Amino acid sequence: MSTAEPVNNNFTVFGIDISRYQGNEISFLTKQTDKLTFVICKATEGITYTDSNFSTNWQAIQTKGYVRGAYHFYHCNDDPAKQAAHYLQTVGPILDTDFPPIVDFEGVSIDPGINSENIQPNLLQFLTLLQQKTGRKPILYTTNNTANKYLTNPEFANFYLWIADYSDSLALPTIWRSTGWILWQKSASYKLQGQLNDFDVFNGHANAFSEFIRSSKIK
Repeated sequence: MSTAEPVNNNFTVFGIDISRYQGNEISFLTKQTDKLTFVICKATEGITYTDSNFSTNWQAIQTKGYVRGAYHFYHCNDDPAKQAAHYLQTVGPILDTDFPPIVDFEGVSIDPGINSENIQPNLLQFLTLLQQKTGRKPILYTTNNTANKYLTNPEFANFYLWIADYSDSLALPTIWRSTGWILWQKSASYKLQGQLNDFDVFNGHANAFSEFIRSSKIK
């Protein structure tokens, strides 16, 4: 069951997430004209796949002055420790000015034939490894339906929530109702110079965003 949360749509901190499917979009983005604060790019998937545009995107996002993030698409049938190692080796050092590690967990993460009893403990192992290795608390991207079906362990609420919800009102998964959300993917049809993007907003103003980046470090 979900509850709709009243939200203020006057967001001042927003960005996009990109992968190879956006081609060379990063090359024509400019902080002076597009008003984006951050850009998140796909880094890895499973234990072997690396997004073909990751290296270019990762460097260019920083050069152009955006806060950058790198996400891993999680697969339930791959070893969580090997997935963590693949992501960390590919991304390299995550700077204090970057987003913490980001994990994409959605319906297609549930590979056919997977033992459902292993889904939550393995994903928790993966998130914990990222936290231990980077000293940053990870962000978990998911949908309301996927979270309520597969992420029922209250320990997941110890990690930041990036919720995908394209409705006018935001529905939060059960275990995050008390902790709230950090990022909200509001749309998959945000246009920049003709290129469609996912549109993501931060839950707060610019000062709160800066504080979030700082506070994601584990003390």
